[in-house]
Amino acid sequence: MRPFSDASASTSRSTTTTTAVATTVVSSSEEHSPCCSARPLAIGVVAVSMSFALIYFLMIVPLTLPATTTPIPPFDTVSHTTVILPSTTTTIPEITTTEDPLYKYIEDKHHRLQIPLIHIPQLYEVKLKLFVPWNPSVNYGTDNFIVEGHVRVHFTSGGGSRVLLHSDSEQHVGECLVKDEFGREIFVKHVGRGFPQVLDLHLAADMIHGMNYTLDVAFRRHIRRESAAGLFAVPYVVATHLQISEARTVFPCIDVPEVKAQFDTIIIHPTGTTAIANMMDNSTVVEGGWTTTTFRRTPPMSTYLFALSVSDYPYLERYSSRGVRSRVYCDPSKLDSAQLLTDTISPVLDFYEDYFGIPYPLEKLGEFAYTTSKFIIYT
Repeated sequence: MRPFSDASASTSRSTTTTTAVATTVVSSSEEHSPCCSARPLAIGVVAVSMSFALIYFLMIVPLTLPATTTPIPPFDTVSHTTVILPSTTTTIPEITTTEDPLYKYIEDKHHRLQIPLIHIPQLYEVKLKLFVPWNPSVNYGTDNFIVEGHVRVHFTSGGGSRVLLHSDSEQHVGECLVKDEFGREIFVKHVGRGFPQVLDLHLAADMIHGMNYTLDVAFRRHIRRESAAGLFAVPYVVATHLQISEARTVFPCIDVPEVKAQFDTIIIHPTGTTAIANMMDNSTVVEGGWTTTTFRRTPPMSTYLFALSVSDYPYLERYSSRGVRSRVYCDPSKLDSAQLLTDTISPVLDFYEDYFGIPYPLEKLGEFAYTTSKFIIYT
């Protein structure tokens, strides 16, 4: 017979086993119950249905809020607050003329004080009034040996708002006017003289690349008397000698040999004198002690070939076999010495035309001898 303790332990083990089995059975039955597995799906369907119902309710039922009206105060009663920002000073570095790329070669003597070829001249209309005391009885007072001039430059623009020309520092420039090819004026807001031989015009608006423009410049200066260069005077004679960069002493221009343009020339000179230039004269008008001589237009040529002279000198004349007129102007006391030169010009011209096979392009060839026996050739 087993003791009582063993029986109790057996009973306890039996009870525990039965409980465990019962728990296992219950858990297994709950896991496989259809009702329990469908419960999460039902909860989700109910939640979605309530969401749609709420959205539908909000769409069809207007939301009414109590209206509150806040009166707007009149403009003059609104207080204004001025906000003062701290002042800041921005220093912009000033660009000097020498740093400007347009002036790259402006002081280089090997480039003949070169300026950029942004604008290409096509035609110069040059008008000069020469106050020449051509004999002892003529005196213009303070205007003796003064030239008053006007030049109109027809050019094709490369764009930008600046126009640079060569202009001798002794030229006193007056009014400057720029117009486009439709006659519309562009205001010249500044005329710069940063370098002695450059005229720098700053315009109020940009020019259009490829469009044609005109620039009018009025000027006044003394005629040189100390040297036979540029526009100079010797007793009773005014003449030019412009090789190779002296045209800027006569009128503002782009004074470099490679830039060629045509020239229309008008010279106003004292009555009793004769004006000569590159081409044959077209007309001569005398009025009030002054004679206005207008010359034909030149072919395209460099500025240093521009030439003129005013004097009362007589001349000797010959014609070549092709009809080209040649004249030699000189002091009356030297006419006999000028005969040999006059007789030589036409045969030499014929020889070179035959040798090169190229006809002389102009209608005339003139040489001028002044009192120092130096000759100026007009081509």
